[in-house]
Amino acid sequence: MLAKLDTGADHCIFERVYGEQLGLKIDTGQPVLFRTANGEFQAFGHEVTINCFDWQFDSVVFFPATVEIRRNVLGRQGWLQKFRVALIDYDSVLHLSHYNE
Repeated sequence: MLAKLDTGADHCIFERVYGEQLGLKIDTGQPVLFRTANGEFQAFGHEVTINCFDWQFDSVVFFPATVEIRRNVLGRQGWLQKFRVALIDYDSVLHLSHYNE
């Protein structure tokens, strides 16, 4: 699965279909109402294990109540807080390492 890093997003949000593929009962998770520039939507948080860049960690990820939300976002809590990220725009370079390294 591909996801976009959103430094302005508080949480990780993945398409509902991915949660269903993991066997999660989406609507039984922690309910949260998300508000964005495009409107608002209900989502449910579940603890999952994320594998990313050879690192593995547990995070709470939110899955929308409906299938119409088709974005996968890596937010600050659950993903970005686990890494050190440096962006050098002039050189078009991104440095990424695990926070504890």
